Amino acid sequence: MSARCRSILMAFLLTPLLHAAPAWQGELSSSAPGSFAKLPPTVLDFQVSWNGAIDAGRIRMEFAPADVRKAGTYIVRASAASQGAGIVLFPYQTSFWSEIATTSLRPRFFHAVETDPQETVTTTVRHFSARVESEAVNKSRKTAKSTLTDRTFAYAPVFDIFSAMLLVRSQKLATGDRLTHVIYPFDRPYLLRVSVVGRELHNGRNSIRLTLGLRKIDRDTLELQPYRKLKQDATLWLSDDADRVPIELRAAAFIGDVRATLAAHRKP
Repeated sequence: MSARCRSILMAFLLTPLLHAAPAWQGELSSSAPGSFAKLPPTVLDFQVSWNGAIDAGRIRMEFAPADVRKAGTYIVRASAASQGAGIVLFPYQTSFWSEIATTSLRPRFFHAVETDPQETVTTTVRHFSARVESEAVNKSRKTAKSTLTDRTFAYAPVFDIFSAMLLVRSQKLATGDRLTHVIYPFDRPYLLRVSVVGRELHNGRNSIRLTLGLRKIDRDTLELQPYRKLKQDATLWLSDDADRVPIELRAAAFIGDVRATLAAHRKP
């Protein structure tokens, strides 16, 4: 058999394998929102600790802020910054903006600005019916030079950080339930696996204990890869009440033990 014929035959035989659905696709959960009531306008403030330093940072999340309205859209606005011991070792400042379809909880638009001593990264993500497009602009704070990176992920449905949070929150969350979704937090896709451990008292409140696992997804082959910045599955406690807001998140990250604990919860 000639080399050319052999190449054609191999391409013919391998093409179905190259485009076969990944094994993890079979474990994906329904992308339809559950029956739990949507979160009303809410502001959450979190205190961040790092390796025992309880004043390492702060996070604010605003769900459906009253000063922003867009028809058919659920807005989430958030910000985070280091403080105290965190400023010395890991100085950062970030802001996030997410636009989510009110009925389906599918993301439409995500925007993030992240600043540290070296650079400012501005990420814009647009979600379409069959793909996700992201654009990241890295600007050096020293030279003011910028680099632009465009990426496309041809897959759906895909959720951002906040739409995934709202989708999981909307489900029944019975002990033993497992939820799996594809997420695109910034400029690359991940597989999110959520397990419901059970109900317990945490920080003086009735809570639902969850574990969160992340694996990277190769955008071309769809193969799973390790997410080495997270040493083991993170643990999240949601309030077991009508609000179902995060009470605390604990993660063994590559920089050490990181915790975000709810410090204030109000409904404007």
